[in-house]
Amino acid sequence: MNDERHPAEDLASLAAGLGAALSRRERAGHRHLSSLGDARVALPMAPNPDSGETPAPGGETAPAAEGFSPSGGSVPQPEPTPAAAPAPTPAPPAFAARPAPAPPQEAATPPPGTVPVADQEAPTQIIDALARALPAAHAQVFLAKVAEVEAAARAAHDLEELRDAVASCRACRLCEGRTQTVFADGSAAARVMFVGEAPGADEDRTGVPFVGRAGQLLSDIIAKGMRLERANDVYIANVVKCRPPENRDPNPHEKAICAGWLERQIELVDPRVVLTLGKHASGHLLESEDSLGRMRGRVHERAGRKIVPTYHPAWALRQQGAELAAAKGKIWADVQLAMAELEIAREADKTER
Repeated sequence: MNDERHPAEDLASLAAGLGAALSRRERAGHRHLSSLGDARVALPMAPNPDSGETPAPGGETAPAAEGFSPSGGSVPQPEPTPAAAPAPTPAPPAFAARPAPAPPQEAATPPPGTVPVADQEAPTQIIDALARALPAAHAQVFLAKVAEVEAAARAAHDLEELRDAVASCRACRLCEGRTQTVFADGSAAARVMFVGEAPGADEDRTGVPFVGRAGQLLSDIIAKGMRLERANDVYIANVVKCRPPENRDPNPHEKAICAGWLERQIELVDPRVVLTLGKHASGHLLESEDSLGRMRGRVHERAGRKIVPTYHPAWALRQQGAELAAAKGKIWADVQLAMAELEIAREADKTER
């Protein structure tokens, strides 16, 4: 007896089996993509487990902790960065009234690890990706709000006009829970600008960014470390201008809608260096999804402007003991990179002589 089958019989059998399988999946209601349903324009951002930074409870506020005066000795080395851009070894931070430490030799000139903006995804691509994550009707509203804020921001001729425009903004739902918008603090003539993520409870109450515990630590960094005056030598702002409910992290759609205000702020202040505080601010301005540990430790460049990412002061204040000192050391190492770009240490040395 011949057990061999004709090839045509095998093909017919396979076709019948495949048709039956597809029919069963159809009846079971399988789909390749799930529906977003009645999604809002505001979608939450999942925390990044490798960011090196836990989201801060209370926005820019933080639990009570000592000021920015770590004990003497060696500053912990910055976290490992890609081999093409090793982080310089910072000088020991002793935040007393003395000249700022000399900048690392590698950072006195544009560092070889400078990251050009060409390596990052274009803002329009990010906006388009966020729109595609929404149902069609909500995507249209989202894109209209982004365009509305950008147009209003460009129409502002100076910071006062921009502040007034921000105060009347109702482009996203964060406006529903705010006491007031939180625009900025410091000098519009500053060469260095600090950018945080969002206002906390204290900021929402006062209308001034970084006034809680994290703000006090930032003030210590500016005065005791950089030997600058917060009111006259720096400018401070946030990515979003309204406090998120319960001090949660701002989500990607909220940051995208509010982005026009910050972009215009940076244009009008025109700082030489921008220090971004925390994962949200750093990722937003660098248009990067990298962890903060990978972004920090070097000077980036975006649209011809120097950007130095570092940890948020609120993150440092949640550390204890040796970890607190190490966290402050990491922030100080990054601040030194900004100081080198500004040549602050050299100017301080000349003043002392």
